[in-house]
Order: sequence, then C-alpha cells, then structure tokens
Amino acid sequence: MSEEFAPPVRFPRLLAKVNAFLLVAALLVLTFGGIVAHKQGWFVHQTMIRVITPDALGISTGMPVKLFGYTVGSVREMRLVAGGVDVQLGIMSEHMQRIPKGSRARFARESGVIGASVIEIIPGKPIGGELHEGEQIEFERSRGISEIVEEFRRQAAPAFAEVKQALSQFNRSGEDLNVVLAALRAELERLPATHKAMRRLLENADRATVQAATTLQSVQRASESIERVTPALAGKLATTLDSVDVAVGQLRQTAAEAQETLRGVRPVIDRSESTMRDASEVFSAAKRVWPLSDAFKEAPDATLPIDSFEARGAPGPGRQ
Repeated sequence: MSEEFAPPVRFPRLLAKVNAFLLVAALLVLTFGGIVAHKQGWFVHQTMIRVITPDALGISTGMPVKLFGYTVGSVREMRLVAGGVDVQLGIMSEHMQRIPKGSRARFARESGVIGASVIEIIPGKPIGGELHEGEQIEFERSRGISEIVEEFRRQAAPAFAEVKQALSQFNRSGEDLNVVLAALRAELERLPATHKAMRRLLENADRATVQAATTLQSVQRASESIERVTPALAGKLATTLDSVDVAVGQLRQTAAEAQETLRGVRPVIDRSESTMRDASEVFSAAKRVWPLSDAFKEAPDATLPIDSFEARGAPGPGRQ
C-alpha cells in the first residue's frame, strides 16, 4: 500500500504571520489614537469657557489656547450665533485658578505675523474670583498682515509725499547745486592751508604742554621747599611768639609798677604845687613892703622902634 500524497506548502504559517501583522497594526493605531487623545485633552478634565468674535478668520478647531506662552487648552467647538461666532475653549481645570474673572482672550501668532495661530488668554486682576464652567470672557482680535500693511501705507504716505516734494525741489534747483559745488571746490582748495594751520596749532599746543609740565615741576619743587622750610619757620615763629609773650608780661609788670609809683608821687606833686603857690604869695607880699618895693619896680611896656610909626616919626640923634 502506497503512502498518501501531501502537496507542498508554499507559505508555511502564513495565517499566524498575518494575525501578528494585524495585531501590531492595531496596537500602532491604538497608540496613535491615544497620543492624539492625550494631545486633545480627552484624558484630562477640562472646563469650557466661551468667547464671541465677530468673525472666525484664522480660528480653527484644535487651535491651542495659551496662558503666558504655555498651552493650557484648545479650541473645542465653534458655532454661529447672533453676534458672530461662539468659540468654545476647553481649559484644563488645574489652570482655571490662574484665569480670574475679567480676563481677556485674543487672537495672536507665536512669532510675530508669520508664526502659528493661537488663542492667548490675558489674565485680569484676581479680585473677582475664578471663572466657572460656561462663562464668557471678552475677545479682542489682533491685527492681520493686511491691516498692518494698510496702517504702514497710511503712515508712510505723508513721508513719501515729502520725499517726492524734496526731489522735485532738488531738480528745480540745478543752478543752486552748481553754486554749492563751486563753494565746496573752493573749500577743498583751502584745505591744505587749513591743514598747515592746524599743524602749527598742534605744535604750539605741544610746546605749551611742555612749558606747562616744566612750570608744574617748578611749582612742585617750590612746594617741596616750602614744606621743608615750614617746620623751621614754625619753630622760629613759636620761639618769637614766646619771646613776645615774655616781653608783654614784663611791660605789663613795668606799667603796673609805674602806676604804683605815680600813685605815690601824686601827693608829693600836690604838696609841691601848694608850697609854690604859698611861696609866690609870700614873694608878692614882700615886693610890696617899703624896703623892697623900690628894688622890684615893674618896667613899663615899651614899643620897639623897628618898623613902627613911632620909629619913623620920632627925632633921632642929629634930627631936629
């Protein structure tokens, strides 16, 4: 009896390999979904707040919401309302304490006007308490590129007009330009003489600097000499002052002694004056006594005959 024929297997264990591939693919899909869900905040408790904007240009679902540059949520939903577009912002509940009432939201870009679009929350003053689920905050829309360009064009238009007017005046003043160029040429021709004068001035300044240095050295030597002489002069002056003090003391003592002497001499002078007066009275009385009266006759006053009328009119010897 012959053995049973078994056809050769071209792909052995193909079913197991396919199942393994499908399992790996399912795991990858689940991992990617988990990552996306985590990025979207599906596994984090979020608090919904609202902003109303006149238009939703540049705003999309999933756009990050940032606080101080840190992502704290994302745009969850947008729907049309009477005042524009109602944008629902999902904020992580752990960050709600940093967003008090009175906060504002604005549309911005991360790197100026060309970065990624984000919704930035500007916190208000922490005096009204925290925001709660479903509350609305103010929204301000930042300027776009077109608005910035329009404002620049509006501000630059007067400057361009002034530049255009200046260029037109410059074109009309061609003759004045020739005069200015001629004046500049004349000034350029005077530059060598000015250079020479400047060099002479610098040389004079150098000489003056050398003289000033010499004078400063002389002054320094004089000051050093004065410093050396000053102690000797001070000693001599102190000695002189001491001598003057001693002389003044001696003068004071002499004056005191002279004053005491005058006090002692004064009674003698007074008695001498009294004695002289008494002697004068005695002498006057003696002259009036008969034996002495003839000896003390008073001579009459006579006029000298020199340059007088009596001398001219009186007859002299030999005149009749």
